[in-house]
Order: sequence, then C-alpha cells, then structure tokens
Amino acid sequence: MRLSRKETKTAGDGAVLSLVVDEKGNQYLFEPLGLTLAPKEKIFLEILRELRQIIRTPPPLTTGMPVFRYQGIEKCGDETGLLLAYNEELWANWPQKGQALLPPPEVAAVAQELLSMVPSPTEKEPEFALFYPGDLVPLGNGRWGLLDPRVQHLLAPYRVGGEQRSLYEAPEVIAGSPRTTAAYLYSLGLTLFSLATGQFPFPVKDRRVTVTAMLREDPLDPRYLQPQIGGGLALFLLKLLSRDPQDRPAVSACTAALTQALEEGTLVAKPEEAARFQAEAAAVKAKAARKRQWYWRWQRYKWPVVAGLGVFVFVLLLLRGGGYEEKITPATTPQEVVAVFYDGLAKVDPVQMEEALSKGVGREFIDMVSVLHVTAKIRQAYELIAESFLELSALTVTEVEASTADYPVFIATYHLRVRQGDEWVSQERRDRLVLEKPKKKWQITVLDSVVLAEERTPVTTPEPAGPLDSPNEVR
Repeated sequence: MRLSRKETKTAGDGAVLSLVVDEKGNQYLFEPLGLTLAPKEKIFLEILRELRQIIRTPPPLTTGMPVFRYQGIEKCGDETGLLLAYNEELWANWPQKGQALLPPPEVAAVAQELLSMVPSPTEKEPEFALFYPGDLVPLGNGRWGLLDPRVQHLLAPYRVGGEQRSLYEAPEVIAGSPRTTAAYLYSLGLTLFSLATGQFPFPVKDRRVTVTAMLREDPLDPRYLQPQIGGGLALFLLKLLSRDPQDRPAVSACTAALTQALEEGTLVAKPEEAARFQAEAAAVKAKAARKRQWYWRWQRYKWPVVAGLGVFVFVLLLLRGGGYEEKITPATTPQEVVAVFYDGLAKVDPVQMEEALSKGVGREFIDMVSVLHVTAKIRQAYELIAESFLELSALTVTEVEASTADYPVFIATYHLRVRQGDEWVSQERRDRLVLEKPKKKWQITVLDSVVLAEERTPVTTPEPAGPLDSPNEVR
C-alpha cells in the first residue's frame, strides 16, 4: 500500500495523527510509531512482530465506548506507523486529546464505561495491563473512545515520555505484587483523578520521588486541585486510590457509588463548598510539600548519620567509660541476659544491647536503635519533639522445650512501635534467641527475628490550628 500524507494534527499530549490516502484515494488515519529506536535495530523488528500478533486479535474489551482497532502497520514516506480506518469524530477532535479537563459529570460517565473493563478476580490473563488517560480520545459532545491499550502499552517504553505510563500502577504492583482487580481499580483511580483535576495525584518531576510518594502517601483530596468537584465524586476517587488494596471497593460498589452521587447531586460542588476548598487549597498543598521535603531531607542525611554511628558509639563508650556499669557477670543466668537485651532495646541503649550479644549478632537491632538514638537527639534539639521514638510493650519470653543446659533457647514475642519520619510503624514481632557461654559469660549467639504483623499510622504531632490542619478527607 502506497500512502500519501494530506494533513497532520498534534494532540495536547503530543501524540501525532495524520490523514493519509492510498493510491485509490481511500482515506485512512495514520499514527506514527514515534519510537526512539532505529528501524535497523533488532528490538525494533521484534516490536513490529509482536505488534502484528496483537493487531490480528480484536481487543476483547467489554466497554460501551468505541475501541479503535488498528488495521495494520504501514509506511508513509520514511515513517512507519499504525493504520486506522478513517473516523471523522476521531480526526476532528484529535487536537483535544490529552488537554481537556473533564467536568465532574463527564468524569463519572467515563468511569462507568471504564469500570466495565476491570478484570474480574477469576480472569487469569487480562488483555491489557493498566488504565492510562492517554489511551482515551475525545469524540465530541461528551463522547469518548479508546485507542487499543494493548498496542499503546507495548509501545510506551520506546516513545518519548512513555515512561509516564508506568506510573499508573498500584503501589503494591510497583512493590512487586501481581496485578489484581484491586490493582486495576487503583490504576483507574489515577486515570480518573488526572482527568478530573488535570494533575497526577503525586509529584512527577523525579520518578524516585513519585514512586516513594505512591508507596507512603495518600493523595490530596481532589477538591483542593479542582474545587468544582463534588463530595460524592471526591470520595469515589479517594476510595479507588486507597493504598491498602483491601480498602478499595468492589466494581459493583463503585458503580453504586457513582449512581448515588449522580442522584444526590454530589458530583459537582455547591458554590459555598467550592469556595471553602479554594480558600484552603494553598495552605493544604504547602503542608503536604513540607512533609515531603522533610522526608527527603532526612533521607539525604540518614546514611551519613549511619556511617558516623561507629564513631558515635565509640565516643559514647569513651564518655560513659566507668559510668556504664556492666550488667552481665559470670553469675548472670541466660534468662537474665535476654532480659538485659530487651531492657536495652526498650531504653534505646545500643551499648547495653551489645553487651548481651555475641560479636556480629543482632546488627539489625543495633543499627536501628543507634539511628533512633541519634535521630531523637537531633529532632529534640531542632524540632522540640520530646516524645520517644521507640516503644516496646507486651514482652513475653519463654524457654522452649528444645533448650539445653549448654544451648539455652528462648522465644520472645512483643509489640514494637518505631517512629519513621512522619509515620509510626507498629509491629508484632517474634524472636528466637540461642545463647552460648564461649568464655565466662552467657551471650546471645543467634537472634532470628520475624515480623508477624505491621501497621503504619501517621504521627499526630500537635500543630497550630488553622487551615493547615484541614484533614485530607471528604467532608
């Protein structure tokens, strides 16, 4: 097929589409591949081969919106691209692709259509990987279509800016878990949030910062970005973007929530509601930015602090010298040695903990406690935070039946609460400790620790009252 280009349009997101005709005068739409690879590279040819396999199979997507199926791979001049049947609505509205900020009712309508595409829990191999706003194309009069997401997902890594697509994953998938129905709902939430606010819910200038924010933070209430969004739609979006997959609603519940918001008139904010969120927006966004800035400032200085911990502990030992009375003597029993260790942990005292441990054992605990000790002193000095950074409770130590006189073995269970940045990490832990008497004193020679359960909660440090204290929740 010999194609001639008649006209080219560029979408708001930079995507290019051309109107072309063949030698018989038939019109088509031509989407250049736009890859950053040279056509002679082996991977370029492999991509073409995989594209042809995908194109041969119609996209089996259950949605009421039009899905534009590519007809083949062709060349127009020196460019290789994807061929689409001519569609007047697609061609006429292409410049609006990627730049429209959708009004809340239209976001809800798009959500209803895309919810039908969410794979069910029994679907083992979904036909597409994730939702992405760049796959949506406006068709005019509030109607939308969808470019084949299988094709777009395959090409994204090799296109300029295509790395943005990989951010539309659920945090658990980024952390290595498989995609589930809940993960697709999170991806849908990111897409709808972007359509409703014109912004990604997390910072995007640095991928490391973006991913960290997705793993650690909840998004801002979208009304702080677009105050015209109503409470019903805002609640729906925030539920989809819950960090815990179990907190995301089922597809049926999502459909019901949208229907309810439409019936109750909460898709669009009332004037007084919009005015309140508009007035508070700058302060709330500034507070979120400060928290993120503090986290990364701490990450920058944490490892230099850790590197200096050896010097710190050495100086501490010199300073304490005779002031630190050794608690373990030849007469100290194995049970008492274990007690000394956990007492040092509770007191955030790495020196006392090391006395109970054989050389090289329990480094995880020593490093953690040393960092917390230094952190506490720094933050007490500069932020006037006087609370403890570590709490140990519900400690139970039991000698196991396999324990012998020469090798006493103990099981310890306890609750550990540690402050990390602006979060409390609460853990239920179980330790296995084996003791030996290499010289005259008993020491812990084996320390295996397992986290049985973990929960993260935000630190509730009191701050001055005002707009900054507006909670990130639907009101």
